[in-house]
Amino acid sequence: MPPEMQNPGDGRGFAGKGVVCDDKPILPSPADLCNDNSASAQRSRLLAALIKGPVSTLDARKFHDILHPAARVQELRNRGHLIDTVWTDDFTSEGNPHRVALYLYRGTKEAR
Repeated sequence: MPPEMQNPGDGRGFAGKGVVCDDKPILPSPADLCNDNSASAQRSRLLAALIKGPVSTLDARKFHDILHPAARVQELRNRGHLIDTVWTDDFTSEGNPHRVALYLYRGTKEAR
């Protein structure tokens, strides 16, 4: 793989495209981030989705390109966001049932 196609490892994403913002909930989709899969970009995508409504583990993986949603949720909680977890049953795209987390956003600690 040519060097310009390798992930630089500094949060810029592949080939230096995309801009990481600091957990601002204004990031509509992974495509708009130029495939930026840094933890910061994943937190931003997840926060934007949570503000709109509940997000399940499977939805976070499928629609927001977040492979380990629980870690991103914990990081958001550590930053003062109030996120509840409700356990539910859901089906993967292959039709297999799984018990997964459904995350519900309740604002921030400062807002209360």
